[in-house]
This record gives sequence, structure tokens and C-alpha cells, in this order.
Amino acid sequence: MSSVTNPLFGKGIYSNTLDINTKNIVSMIDTARKPCQVEVINSGKKSLYVLEEDKFKFLKDIILKEFYSYAYDEMKYINKFEITTSWFTQVDKNESSQFHNHSNCFISGVLYLQTLPNCGDIVFQDFNNTRFALQTYENNILNSKQWMYTPNEGLILFFPSEVYHKVEENKSKHTRYSLAFNIIPVGLIGDETTDSHTILK
Repeated sequence: MSSVTNPLFGKGIYSNTLDINTKNIVSMIDTARKPCQVEVINSGKKSLYVLEEDKFKFLKDIILKEFYSYAYDEMKYINKFEITTSWFTQVDKNESSQFHNHSNCFISGVLYLQTLPNCGDIVFQDFNNTRFALQTYENNILNSKQWMYTPNEGLILFFPSEVYHKVEENKSKHTRYSLAFNIIPVGLIGDETTDSHTILK
């Protein structure tokens, strides 16, 4: 009998590279936000719903199609889902963010639109308490407390919203642009025969 090691209770982080014209999308950005900050830079009104704008409907459709590959094919969920908030993020030279997660949502995501080498990896961190802080001779997906993805134009990530993450310092001379968004399930949540179910519309 051969042995099997399963990543039980793991957090599924999905990644793929989309074949899209990222330069065209960047040219359409009116407002952008600094990482983990409320204020908007550039001119225009504050917008946390950019994917609701008519000019970005094509992008919303692309993201949702990709998301359902993750939700249905990988995670085997049966619910429908909706994007709640969405915003463009601008990270200038020497800027970064602290570890944070996203409240009031289920899945969060990011699509990278303008990247250059050393523009700042996204770092995921496991802050769960463990009984022993064992050393490893090699890091892998099963034993790592921290995992990084290097941004590339067209790279899209989906991850559970409770997972802590940060943007490392942009050490390039150029601005990094990305699109961030949050997603919730809709319809029946849980088993309707129990007292702990709800319906989200």
C-alpha cells in the first residue's frame, strides 16, 4: 500500500494567468486606492464598485467565468456567487502594505494589470497557533507558514477572505496596478433542515 499525504483543512488558493489586454485596462482606470488605505488618488469620485461600471462589464464577466472554474471545478461548491466590492490598487515605488484580511466576504481576489520585476510580491501568512515551531530542511505547500506569489500581468488569484496577506515593498521604479475584489455566496447557505442556515439575496 502506497502512502498519501493530503493537505487536510488547507486553504485553497487558486492562480491562473488570463489572456487579456492589461495595458488597455490600465488606460481605463479613473480612480485607484493605495494598499490598505481609504483615500483615493487621482481625480474622480471614490469607487469601490469599479466592476459595476459599464466600461468594465467585460472584465467582470471574465473574472466571474474564471472564478466559477475555481468554485465549481476545484472547490465543488453549488451556490451562485456575487462580486460585492471591487477597486483598483496603485502601489508606487517604496510602498507596501501590512498583513490584513478582508471582512464581510467569503472569497477575495486580485488581478495584476501592470507589473515589473521587484514590484512587490503578495505574501500569504498562516497565523494559526501550533504546538511546536519545528524547523524544516525544505519548505513546501504542506509545511510552510508563509507563501508568496510574484505578480505578473494577467495573473489572477482567488483566496479565502480570512487568509492574511500583504503587499511587499515595490522596489521597482514603476507603479504597480492591480484590481482587487471580494465575493460572497448567494442563495441558501447551509442545510435548510437545521436552525443554522440562512438565505442571502
